[in-house]
Amino acid sequence: MYPVYQKRMRIISRNLIGYLLISAALFITASCSTPPQENTMKNEPQNSTICCDDSIMITAHRGGSGLAPENTLAAFKSGIEQDADALEMDIHMTSDGHLVVVHDPSVARTTGKTVVVETSTLAEIKKLDAAAKYFGKAFGSQQIPTLEEVLDLNDGKLWLQIEIKMRSDGSRYPDIESRLLQILEAYEILDRVIIISFDFPTLKTIKVLNPAVLTGALAGKAYLSSVGAKGPDEVVRQIKESGADYVGISHTYLNNSLFGSFREAGLGVGVWTVNTIEDMRKYIELGVDFITTDRPDLLRHCL
Repeated sequence: MYPVYQKRMRIISRNLIGYLLISAALFITASCSTPPQENTMKNEPQNSTICCDDSIMITAHRGGSGLAPENTLAAFKSGIEQDADALEMDIHMTSDGHLVVVHDPSVARTTGKTVVVETSTLAEIKKLDAAAKYFGKAFGSQQIPTLEEVLDLNDGKLWLQIEIKMRSDGSRYPDIESRLLQILEAYEILDRVIIISFDFPTLKTIKVLNPAVLTGALAGKAYLSSVGAKGPDEVVRQIKESGADYVGISHTYLNNSLFGSFREAGLGVGVWTVNTIEDMRKYIELGVDFITTDRPDLLRHCL
């Protein structure tokens, strides 16, 4: 029913002896201990004894934005190096028709410059530093990448979850769906992509253009506070109507009842954005299909 995600063979690290000693000590003292909440995003994994379902897809949120500036080549490189199974990213369209990987319609939050993607050319976007507001490890100046640049970097290594975003007024970019599919087809990776969106008409359009492409309907606070109030059946009905193969839900809203309803409807289920070992354990045990996280390194230690 769900796509099978091929797991790559793990290479035993050169520090095998030290690793085994540390793992044994941690198993004896405290299995599956959780880092202090206030330091969750900074600490290294406390142990690797968590029992996990190896079929779960580790999805690096915006490339792994807890480790590098979000949606940059540095982040996607980090996600690959941290042995994620998929890279999650967001796309907008420039005024001259290029798909660029950035989360917001305005790039002010990451670049410090009040520039709107839809009214800017690619050349104008490329002058900006996507790491300007990043306060973690220094990565140097980072351009906002085009989708093709990310695909070149990934080179088919990992699955991709590509979120189609809306313009600043909440409307859809004209023909962004067909443009995305054209690029993915040119790279011959349509069978290793899940196209996701909060906008269900966008997902319907993708399915009209290419019914074989996997899609995922995103459900967050706004949607679940309104439609979710009508009960799980209505949520499931709308998501199924979009043609989605998956639902990606804000993890704080996923409960056993809703999870069961999704499964009964034949939907794959993923959660975002999960950044603590405690929550990672929770959704691993629940049996979701993918977990989207800013810290793929932590989640990898759970598997």
